This record gives sequence, C-alpha cells and structure tokens, in this order.
Amino acid sequence: MSYVFLFLSPMQKAAQWLLPCLLLCAAWSCSGFTDESNALNFVQRKVLPRVAPPPKLSTAQSGPMEPWLIQHKYIFACHHKAGVYLMEDLFKIVSGVLGAKDSDMGHWIQPCYPGACFFPEAPFQIWVDLYSYERAQEAREAAGAKGIRVVGIVRDPMSMIVSAYCYHHRGMEPYNIMFFPEGTLLQLGPKEGLKFVAERMLTLVENMTSAFEQPFNDTFHLDYEKVTGSSQGFDDQVEEMMSFLFQDHLPSEQISLVLNITQFVDLHRFPSTSNHTNDEECEDEVRKYVPSLPPELLSRYRSFQERLGYAAT
Repeated sequence: MSYVFLFLSPMQKAAQWLLPCLLLCAAWSCSGFTDESNALNFVQRKVLPRVAPPPKLSTAQSGPMEPWLIQHKYIFACHHKAGVYLMEDLFKIVSGVLGAKDSDMGHWIQPCYPGACFFPEAPFQIWVDLYSYERAQEAREAAGAKGIRVVGIVRDPMSMIVSAYCYHHRGMEPYNIMFFPEGTLLQLGPKEGLKFVAERMLTLVENMTSAFEQPFNDTFHLDYEKVTGSSQGFDDQVEEMMSFLFQDHLPSEQISLVLNITQFVDLHRFPSTSNHTNDEECEDEVRKYVPSLPPELLSRYRSFQERLGYAAT
C-alpha cells in the first residue's frame, strides 16, 4: 500500500482511484464485456457514481451470490515489499466481481494510519503488515465453525529487504513510519541502509515467516516469485487461489470472469507506468552487501529463508 496516498487531499485521492478504473472499464469494454457483466457492474458502482448516475439494473443483474456470507471468513494477507500492491488489486477485483458491498470489505494495516482501517467485522478482509501465526490463530477462533480461508503472499525475505532499501532510498513512501526519521534512507548508502532496513523489518518478516512456514488446510500460499515471474505463473497461481477460496461454490463462468480480469494486473501483460517497481540494477548492487550484515542479523534472515523453503543466501 502507498502510505503517501493516505495524506493526499480528497480530490487527489479521487483522481488516483478514478483514472485506473476508467482505463480498466475501457479495456473490459474492448474485450467484449457487456453492460450486464459483473465486472462492469463493479466499475459502475465504484466509479461512475462520481461522474454520472449508474444505469438501473434488474434484480437478476444486480449481482451474484456472496459466498463469504455463507461459507467462511476470507482474509488476504500481505507484508511490506512482498506484493502488497498486487494483493490489494486481487482483493479488489475478486471481491468486486463477486458483488461485495463496501461494508463487506474490511481493511487493516499495522500501524493503523488515519482512515486506513475499517469494517472490522467484514467477511472479506485484507490485512497489511500484521498477519502472524498468533493472529491467524485468533482469526480461526473468532470465525468458529464457519472457519477462515486465507490467501497469503510469501516472498524471499532477503529479497524483501533489498527491495525495501532501493524503494525507500529513492524517496518512495516518505511517511512510512517503519523507516522514520523521515528521509533517513535517502542519506544512507547500500551497506548502512540495508542494515537499517533489515533491523526495522525484522518483526514484520518474522510474522510473515511464522504465519506461512507450516501448511494449513485453510491457508493458500501465493508464491511471489511464481506469480510475478511470468504470465503463465501468474495465471496458474490465481487459478489455484480461486479454486482454494471458493471450490465448487461459484459457477465456472464467474471463475473465468475473475481469471480474465485479474490478468490486467499481471505486469508482464501490462507493464506498470508507475514508479513503484525498482530498478533491477539497484537491487543487484544492494544484494552484494547482504553478506556484510551483522552476523546475528544475517543469521536471522537466513533462518527465515530456510523456514519458508528458500535457499539461504
């Protein structure tokens, strides 16, 4: 999530949200989606009311069943520099296409920035920077017999801290309090900066590791390296995710619709025009300083890698 977004004016926020959605709306129209499609209904409900009244829909067109209301509590979990933007996009697309209302979609982040946490009882939620083994157990207990279904994206911990240094060193998300005092990483070179990032992200990466190091029947691990590595990997991972989440509770047409629309957030098909993606040269250079981390800190991150099934680097 972009923490800068939380400090923009209402008009700036509206502009940032409106333009991508209108572009998606145009793309869907060009791809043959009709006015009655659930995807376009989602755009009509979320975006068009800001510029014009949406068309009236019949009862039959008003939306599909809402499986989270009758099956489980659904949680999308992600951690900083492990695909937060991707997970938020998938969360919005899946919940939107399936007809979720605003009150059906909860959002939680640690720390809870102003306006960033809402609808704690929503059946469909995204958790940013706070999911851990302990919180997973609490969620299971709270859900009771209904149970939970969790999609958690997992990335190589060493790649997370390398990516974080490059990202924040070039001035992104200056209000992210994880790396306060503001501007610190702008002034630190790769050796000192990587150590600073590794220390600040230690608890977050431990939480991610504890939550996903062991398999659970109610949890699907979205593999960051696979889902971002190629379009085929993206499609395979999203299809597995949908099968895990909803099994036989959704018609095949609805599953196909979700799979088609999520392809718009595959960066191999549609490269990002934002500056969120790091320069590969920066990451390659910073990675050279991983062995120079303090021995105890380096050992912790190598342990995280091994616990999650990655080769220690």
